[in-house]
Amino acid sequence: MTFASPIKNMVTHAKKTPFSITSVALIAAVALLPACSTVSVNKQASAKTITAQRGNIVTTKKLSSDTASALLSAGLNEQACMQQFDLCLTQLTDSILNEHYRPALAVFAELHYAKARQLSASQDCRNALARPPLDPYYANAPLEDTEAKVQQENTNRCLTGYQERLFDAIKSSYTYLFYDSLTHDFEGADQDKSPSQSQNRIPNDTDIQTQDIYNAASNDVITQLYRSTNGSNKLMGGTKVDYLPTSASNLNNSSQAAIANYSPLKGKPTDQVNVMKIQIDDYDLGVYLPNENNYLQNAHKQTSALADLVSTYELRLSGLNSISKRPGLGISLVASLDDRYTTTIRQLLVSSLSGRLTNEKDGDTDESKPSSRIYPTGHLLLTGLIEPSGDSVLDVLSSRKLDIHLYNPYQSESVNILNSDYPLAANFSAGYGLWLSENQLDGVGYLNLITRQPEARLPKLFMLEPYDPNKRVLIMLHGLASSPATWVNLTNDILNDDKLRDNYQVWQIFYPTNLPILENRYQIQQLINNTYEQTDPKGQNRASKNSVIISHSMGAIIARMMLSDENLVDDLDRLDDQNVLSDSEKRKIRDALKASFGEDQLKERFELKALPQVDTAVFLSAPFRGTDYADRWFTRALRRIVYLPVGLVKTVTDNLATIATQGDLAQNPLGALYLQNGASQLSDKSSFIQLTKDITINDRVTYHSIIANNDADITKGLAQMQPAGAKVDLSQAVEEDSKDETGVTSSLLIAQSSLPNHWLQPSLSMKISAKR
Repeated sequence: MTFASPIKNMVTHAKKTPFSITSVALIAAVALLPACSTVSVNKQASAKTITAQRGNIVTTKKLSSDTASALLSAGLNEQACMQQFDLCLTQLTDSILNEHYRPALAVFAELHYAKARQLSASQDCRNALARPPLDPYYANAPLEDTEAKVQQENTNRCLTGYQERLFDAIKSSYTYLFYDSLTHDFEGADQDKSPSQSQNRIPNDTDIQTQDIYNAASNDVITQLYRSTNGSNKLMGGTKVDYLPTSASNLNNSSQAAIANYSPLKGKPTDQVNVMKIQIDDYDLGVYLPNENNYLQNAHKQTSALADLVSTYELRLSGLNSISKRPGLGISLVASLDDRYTTTIRQLLVSSLSGRLTNEKDGDTDESKPSSRIYPTGHLLLTGLIEPSGDSVLDVLSSRKLDIHLYNPYQSESVNILNSDYPLAANFSAGYGLWLSENQLDGVGYLNLITRQPEARLPKLFMLEPYDPNKRVLIMLHGLASSPATWVNLTNDILNDDKLRDNYQVWQIFYPTNLPILENRYQIQQLINNTYEQTDPKGQNRASKNSVIISHSMGAIIARMMLSDENLVDDLDRLDDQNVLSDSEKRKIRDALKASFGEDQLKERFELKALPQVDTAVFLSAPFRGTDYADRWFTRALRRIVYLPVGLVKTVTDNLATIATQGDLAQNPLGALYLQNGASQLSDKSSFIQLTKDITINDRVTYHSIIANNDADITKGLAQMQPAGAKVDLSQAVEEDSKDETGVTSSLLIAQSSLPNHWLQPSLSMKISAKR
């Protein structure tokens, strides 16, 4: 057995001791370092990453990642920055305003808008919206004079800060967006990239975020200004408004001027007219509107340059198959005119009970005149922009003058800013959607059939946009028990197509389908003729030529008569094929009809004359030769509750009652033309169909007829008309295991369509025809 020397062991221990301490230290470091680290890597969905990158104060109510990083890099806390905002901006300026000047503008724009939103939600600013107390003896009693004075001072201070922050957000975002077009007059500008290098810049997330801030801040300023000028909102407090007389002395206030949408001033409709000046604190704002009658008529009244104004940011449109938008600069707005016409179920019921026709807006309108039933659009589309004055970066940022430009997006597709053209944003579905929601068209259409009216509710024509002399007119005519709401998806699709929207304007006819069809044809054609005369007396505009009629069911029957030159008086004798009436009785009935309407008016009702402005027509599901559906038990039952206007029945009946004729007047072949309601006259056995089934259309008119047993036939037929290649219907999804003997999925050949299919000819298969 061998023992180690104690000295050796000591030496050996002495040598091993340093190694052991080092090992322990290394082990401890390895164990503690992960605990000190705050960085970890985890996977997440790409959608979350994109949302986090593109979100900002406008979309998520949180600062963007870039702005949050800028604050963090400067050692600033976000909440503390909002509390001491001016000090925060100073410290942030010292931190980031260097050669990277443009990104800094995006940061400041977002901070200014974040502060404006914080102030608008604060109690001091909300006090400006508070209503006077209802009861001074309870909790909402008015404050003491001293407290009220302090509260008012705090409110004024808050409102001033809110307005200042909004304007700064606009100026900073505007400078960022148009940075390359502005002169760089700030310190260190030589270090910045030249404008020529920036022309190939691809828009990044910051560009999109900053444009959102510019739009949101502009939206707040414009809508708050309107509400402050009309007294409904005081967040833009202390405004001084000066209405300019430029347009007032030149504006034609007649109904014809409103229908034709004349330009009140010399120049183009796209010219901007300065209609008012607004002073807010030490800011001067100018408001500009298009040089069009429809847009300037509200300013002419010297009450507000803007009518009832709503931003499309605040609208949620449902019930439309799509939203027609044009991307670009600016915010989309809809101005609803105070004197716009509305039709509601309440209005119809009140008129039935009171024995007179009234418009909720104007009870003195004489509806017997066609011109009184032509309604220019009451919902004007606008695209708003705010431009600070100045041609350089520092001039814009320090500017105290801003111009608010409001454009008609139908006429103005782009805007010139700092010598460069930019596309204007637009929401073309917004005005149409508001019109549909405000007017209960479907309900009124049905009630027109079954309510006893003291007088006939005559057809009305609605222009869906301000009249444009350079656009062809597309007239839409609905069917039985229907309304212009029938065309909601078709109209919206037209608005959604650039070529159709740029070349066509839509006029929609709303007529009571209980009237005899001959009378409806006469009234509708009078209305259309009068509209062309009002808009273009000389018939020289493009809008007065090559018009198109799209019609459905009963509307198609009426449209065909408006495109024919036949004299129906010559065919009256053949109605009495059973010789029920003698020649003298027939003559007396004709004399009585003349006495009811007057000889000239009777002639106009029976002598057809094709509309000269229309050269194309589309007929959908048109029962030109009548339909036996009108004589089936369920439709016969419904026909019994369809009433003619009392005034019309009394006028005709009183003149015919003195004539000794066999049977009920409404059952006589000639009397039935004016004593049967429109629904009954769709029967293939009716006198009206026997009179009109063989009329011909003027040779200059190209027409297309779409007739089918069901919707499947229509889409299948359209698929088969495609050019050489696959003729496959893609209107619905297919079942994977549903295949025919050819191996082709059978449901591909089953077509579906949104075209209406009631009042069809049941014996006809799919037929799409065109005739010149």
